[in-house]
Parts: sequence; structure tokens; C-alpha cells
Amino acid sequence: MVDRNKRVYVYFNFHKKCWSVRQEGKVIEHTKAVLLKDCRYLVGQAGRKRVLREKKKNVHAGVSGYMVDRVPALPEESKEITYNPYKFETFVTDNNEPVTRSDYAVLTCGRGWQDVEGMWE
Repeated sequence: MVDRNKRVYVYFNFHKKCWSVRQEGKVIEHTKAVLLKDCRYLVGQAGRKRVLREKKKNVHAGVSGYMVDRVPALPEESKEITYNPYKFETFVTDNNEPVTRSDYAVLTCGRGWQDVEGMWE
């Protein structure tokens, strides 16, 4: 059960093709969609370097935030966000601007990190 007063860490689970939600170090949910507020986009550089060296995926990038039931209507300031360890050191917007935070995020399944929408108020 998710404690909505505590941060979660969400990452794309390539084996299950869905989002894994981790809280206090334990995976508590697998889901096709996650809505977050007060988001931080995190990339562990040691894990990224291991991906580059071994050419094998590992969990080293995710979004931290508080789970919510809804987000405001998509404002014009919303942007698609993606992460590809072979191309970028951080999460980036669709025009390759680095992203480290957003007010809200909508994560849906389909194309992994390509289905993340960040919103700023």
C-alpha cells in the first residue's frame, strides 16, 4: 500500500513492460500509469556508466515524487520527457534540454521512458 505522504521512486520495468513503484526501498506496485507531483528526475551515473560499458540495462534512472490521483489539465508548459543512457546523461525534453524537476509528471506505458509528460505551473 502506497503512503501518499512519502516519496516514491518510479522506474520503467523492462521485463514486465510497466512502471515499478518503489517506496522505502521496496517495490510496492507495478502499474501501467503513474501520476506524480513535486518530481525529481534522477540518473545514477555509476549505473549509467555500467550500461555503457556492458551494453546491458540496469535500474539506474527514475522519477521521484508523491503519488496523486490527478494532475492539473496539461498546460502549455508541459513537455515530453525521455531518457536514453546511450545519448544523454540526464532526462531531457523533446528538444534535448536537460530536466531535473517538474511540478507534475504523467507516466504511461507503451514506449518506456518515451511516455513521460512533465508539467510546470
